[in-house]
Amino acid sequence: MFAKLSAAEYCGLYHSLMGRPCQDRAGGCAGENFGCAVLCDGAGSRPQSERAAQQLVDWLPGWLEPRFEALWADHDPAPKILHAARAALEPLSLPPEDCWCTLLFFAQRPDGRWLCGHIGDGYIFRVEQGKSRVLSGPENGRFANETYFVTGPLAEQHLRVQKGAFHRPGAVLLASDGSGAGLYDLADRRPAPAVATLAGWLEKHPSEQVTPALARALRENLSTRSEDDLSLALLWTSPAPLWRSLWGGR
Repeated sequence: MFAKLSAAEYCGLYHSLMGRPCQDRAGGCAGENFGCAVLCDGAGSRPQSERAAQQLVDWLPGWLEPRFEALWADHDPAPKILHAARAALEPLSLPPEDCWCTLLFFAQRPDGRWLCGHIGDGYIFRVEQGKSRVLSGPENGRFANETYFVTGPLAEQHLRVQKGAFHRPGAVLLASDGSGAGLYDLADRRPAPAVATLAGWLEKHPSEQVTPALARALRENLSTRSEDDLSLALLWTSPAPLWRSLWGGR
């Protein structure tokens, strides 16, 4: 198996007390030739932003897979991705400000090539051989509680796209800012040990077992660190050896 995916969301205390839905969404896909994790955090100030978040999480994997090669070869794929994401939100018939949400995604092919994008806050962590690092960190606005959104006025300047190649098995963990409060140690400026722990779950166990475990971790552990909505998307991949990539073997 090349890739495994688990994702979970949890409605934070603030929204629970207000009787409002969770505005975080997380998901993706995992197959023999493509793995993708996606996470969106809807703006708390926009009462329907969870609809935009769900739309993007549902749309992006299917849009990205057939375009991966072209986007990976493009020296600046961010404008194309942003234009397509905004077009994907049009069927909702909502004003742009009601679609405010962050976007984090990571996609990888079996030969190890990967592409990730990030606008707004939250974290993208990479875990390899038990060691964690931040692949992409949060970007806030002028104030700590401000950030950037897909349909926001400054999106063109703030969608960050990276690409590269991983040649060892490992995991990528996407976390919203609420979850990130318990997964990144601000004092030491490094990922908390829990990041590697979560990644190890998916390395050793099937997605069907890990998904409810992620939900419990959000509810019982990470919710004690933040009253915000919480979400995680965890993708584990095992790239094919180089000779298999060259000869198309399995």
